[in-house]
Amino acid sequence: MADMEAAVRAVSRRSDCVYWVREWPDEPTWRDRLRRWVNPASYHFDGTAIPPEPWVDRPAGYYERTGWRIRAAYVRSDLAFEVENVVCDLCKIGWVESPHSYEGYKRYGLASAALRSLRRRYPEVQWHTGGGHFREAEPFWSSVSVGVPGGYTQRQRCRHVEPWRAR
Repeated sequence: MADMEAAVRAVSRRSDCVYWVREWPDEPTWRDRLRRWVNPASYHFDGTAIPPEPWVDRPAGYYERTGWRIRAAYVRSDLAFEVENVVCDLCKIGWVESPHSYEGYKRYGLASAALRSLRRRYPEVQWHTGGGHFREAEPFWSSVSVGVPGGYTQRQRCRHVEPWRAR
């Protein structure tokens, strides 16, 4: 158990470095296909690659959330944490939603580390959430919003992120 705790804490510390983040493409690249052919054991049964440690950015995959990404943390091959995010480059506003630590990975600072890594990736952006905060999550949002432009307050998404709002 101590070994797992050390691994999770290491992921949390490494989040300060943006270069640890790998973009997960919407479609497998030719290199991904080649790796699968050379080493099929490195792929899950559903054909997707085992992601690198610790952070991965991948499409949210929801039809109604075009442009949204998921920043995920992996400890070894376990999915430990995810947060959905989208950034409007024109308005310089970003939104985060649904931060979630999976069982066994709670209370290690992964959520704070993920939000910090997003802020480092987009330094000129104000950060908000699209919905309200659950009462039990208010202490978390209060602590991570200190000194953050926008303060993770609730704000409706702009028309660039959700074009149907402009109609």
